[in-house]
Amino acid sequence: MTLAAVLAAGAALAHKGATGIVAERMAAMKDMSRELKAIGDMFGGHAPFDAAAVARHADSNCHRTAILFPPGSADHHSKALPAIWERPEAFQEAMQALHNATEKFAATAPLGDRDALAASFEQIRKICNGCHERFRSPEN
Repeated sequence: MTLAAVLAAGAALAHKGATGIVAERMAAMKDMSRELKAIGDMFGGHAPFDAAAVARHADSNCHRTAILFPPGSADHHSKALPAIWERPEAFQEAMQALHNATEKFAATAPLGDRDALAASFEQIRKICNGCHERFRSPEN
């Protein structure tokens, strides 16, 4: 078994048993990751650039992230760190920054301006990475 297969199996086991808002949150994050990867592949030259596809992918779950972390939804199945609920103002600020950046990206996507989209996408990537550094466990 390859390392990737072992890690994927471990992640599947870690998420097994999640229910309710935690399961919904985990599914939304996976969907968002898949959509952002598809866009990143286009900008990275791993897939043909298609402005219409970028516009479709831009309507991901990013706008829903803030509501997926209500108080009391910490769970061992999730990678969410307690810092989300311990520092709710900082977390909400990060979620608002993501919302603003994705709104800008979604508004830019139909224009098909590759350079503007790439810059907007880079901003989303930075926001996601920053949030993950502060509020997401690398384990699980």
